[in-house]
Amino acid sequence: MKPPESIAVVDTVGTGDAFAAILLLGLSKQWPLETTLERAQAFACALVSKHGAIVADRESYRAFSEQWRE
Repeated sequence: MKPPESIAVVDTVGTGDAFAAILLLGLSKQWPLETTLERAQAFACALVSKHGAIVADRESYRAFSEQWRE
Protein backbone atom coordinates (compact mmCIF):
# COMPACT_ATOMS: atom_id res chain seq x y z
CA MET A 1 0.00 0.00 0.00
CA LYS A 2 1.63 3.22 -1.16
CA PRO A 3 1.20 6.39 0.87
CA PRO A 4 -1.32 8.86 -0.53
CA GLU A 5 -0.13 11.93 -2.44
CA SER A 6 -2.03 14.17 -0.02
CA ILE A 7 -4.12 13.67 3.08
CA ALA A 8 -6.31 15.75 5.36
CA VAL A 9 -4.52 15.94 8.70
CA VAL A 10 -6.91 15.52 11.64
CA ASP A 11 -4.63 14.61 14.55
CA THR A 12 -0.88 13.95 14.63
CA VAL A 13 -0.83 12.24 18.04
CA GLY A 14 0.80 8.84 17.71
CA THR A 15 1.89 9.28 14.11
CA GLY A 16 5.60 9.13 14.84
CA ASP A 17 5.10 6.06 17.01
CA ALA A 18 3.06 4.41 14.24
CA PHE A 19 5.81 5.11 11.70
CA ALA A 20 8.49 3.79 14.06
CA ALA A 21 6.49 0.64 14.83
CA ILE A 22 6.17 -0.28 11.15
CA LEU A 23 9.81 0.63 10.53
CA LEU A 24 10.84 -1.81 13.27
CA LEU A 25 8.42 -4.43 11.94
CA GLY A 26 9.91 -4.12 8.48
CA LEU A 27 13.44 -4.42 9.80
CA SER A 28 12.55 -7.50 11.83
CA LYS A 29 10.79 -9.09 8.83
CA GLN A 30 13.69 -8.12 6.55
CA TRP A 31 11.48 -6.26 4.10
CA PRO A 32 13.42 -4.19 1.55
CA LEU A 33 14.12 -0.72 2.97
CA GLU A 34 12.06 1.05 0.29
CA THR A 35 9.09 -1.23 1.00
CA THR A 36 9.48 -0.72 4.74
CA LEU A 37 9.53 3.06 4.44
CA GLU A 38 6.52 3.09 2.08
CA ARG A 39 4.54 0.90 4.47
CA ALA A 40 5.54 2.96 7.50
CA GLN A 41 4.54 6.18 5.75
CA ALA A 42 1.24 4.73 4.51
CA PHE A 43 0.38 3.49 8.00
CA ALA A 44 1.27 6.83 9.59
CA CYS A 45 -0.81 8.65 6.95
CA ALA A 46 -3.80 6.47 7.74
CA LEU A 47 -3.44 7.27 11.43
CA VAL A 48 -3.01 11.03 10.96
CA SER A 49 -6.41 11.17 9.25
CA LYS A 50 -8.13 9.91 12.44
CA HIS A 51 -8.64 11.35 15.93
CA GLY A 52 -6.37 9.98 18.65
CA ALA A 53 -3.32 7.77 18.73
CA ILE A 54 -5.25 4.50 18.48
CA VAL A 55 -7.99 3.73 15.98
CA ALA A 56 -10.83 1.79 17.61
CA ASP A 57 -11.91 0.18 14.34
CA ARG A 58 -9.80 -2.98 13.96
CA GLU A 59 -10.70 -3.16 10.26
CA SER A 60 -8.46 -0.13 9.75
CA TYR A 61 -5.48 -2.26 10.78
CA ARG A 62 -6.60 -5.44 9.04
CA ALA A 63 -6.24 -3.98 5.54
CA PHE A 64 -2.58 -3.26 6.23
CA SER A 65 -1.75 -6.59 7.85
CA GLU A 66 -3.43 -8.58 5.08
CA GLN A 67 -1.60 -6.69 2.36
CA TRP A 68 1.72 -7.03 4.15
CA ARG A 69 1.39 -10.84 4.19
CA GLU A 70 1.74 -10.89 0.41
